[in-house]
Amino acid sequence: MKYLIAILLALLVVCVTSAHYQCGKYACLPGHSCICDNGIFKCVYVCEELTIVQTITERWVDGADGPSVKVDVEVINHTHRTIKDIIIATDAKLNAGQIWGAQLNGFYINMASYVSIAPGKSYHFGYINKGDHSARLWVQNIYISA
Repeated sequence: MKYLIAILLALLVVCVTSAHYQCGKYACLPGHSCICDNGIFKCVYVCEELTIVQTITERWVDGADGPSVKVDVEVINHTHRTIKDIIIATDAKLNAGQIWGAQLNGFYINMASYVSIAPGKSYHFGYINKGDHSARLWVQNIYISA
């Protein structure tokens, strides 16, 4: 019984520590954003520098597969500086073949390395989601240049 409890505690520790991700010298909690502002890293719960606006542009039903939606995503820069190295996270299981203007890497949506958003400007990408609503998206990581 003691061994079982020890194994369960060890698994719990692994689960809790793997739920964090590295942000410079910090480890951000799930749902938080890592912001590198001119070399200074910080974890924030709400990323006010970047806004994600999702618009469902089409809806349909694929027989036995059920409903699907086509979503246009606009990522808006609210700072007075350029933002790059943008990673957006989701808790939805998206299909890598059904996303455009970005690359899907597990539960992360990576903007191409050449994508940078100038002050007050935006960038668009899109995806198809199973179900009748858009996926939950949040800013995972950004780099704000000087």
